[in-house]
Amino acid sequence: MTRPLNQLANQLAEQLPKRSPTRLLALETSSEACSVALQWDEVVYTRHQQAPLQHAELLLPWVRELLSEAEGKLKDLDAIVFGRGPGSFTSLRIGIGAVQGLAWGVEMPVIPLSSLAAVAEQVEAAAGQTILVAMDARMGEVFHGQFKRNDAGELLPICEEAVTAPEQVRVADTINTVMAGSAFGRFAELDALAEKALAVYEGLLPSAEALLSLAQQWLQHHQPLPAAMAQAVYLRDNVADKPKNNS
Repeated sequence: MTRPLNQLANQLAEQLPKRSPTRLLALETSSEACSVALQWDEVVYTRHQQAPLQHAELLLPWVRELLSEAEGKLKDLDAIVFGRGPGSFTSLRIGIGAVQGLAWGVEMPVIPLSSLAAVAEQVEAAAGQTILVAMDARMGEVFHGQFKRNDAGELLPICEEAVTAPEQVRVADTINTVMAGSAFGRFAELDALAEKALAVYEGLLPSAEALLSLAQQWLQHHQPLPAAMAQAVYLRDNVADKPKNNS
């Protein structure tokens, strides 16, 4: 009989080193950028390239390259971190497939993190300021979410992530908001919001290096999960359906 996933998670937690995890592999494939980062003790190795439709060709060779540079082995990692989305259906499937294959192969736990948060983590914002992330979701829509840093500098979501028409993106306090993501500059409907923002990081994409930082924050409150829980978040129920025009 298959053991419950929470039991597996507890057993994996007991097997983890008692030190803070410092050997993490991160993969981010939710956007047109393919991004891999490896934290090996005190050193971080990265590969990041805006390469639409090339994720399948780049991802695993980059993993091998970074492990080689670190003179490390996959089995000696503490966990595999990945951007769970939302994002491109095809590229997310490639990323999740790679994570599952790597993790199952060496019974490695995983850490799923928001790809929108991987954009927000790259933004300079003071504690209490809102960070609005809006990413081009294609088909005339945007993925968006909002975050704030607490006094400890940890990035926290303040609303549920969503996919909507760009004109439906709202923020409570525009003048106290920093905005970022690929949707800015691509959708004129967001210009009015952007004009009132503290700052706009136009075109910013998720990065695996940002996931490493988020993973250390996540591990302060959670344990890594079994590889079977490496799943994507698409937000759209049916990615093949085009959004309806409500006008």
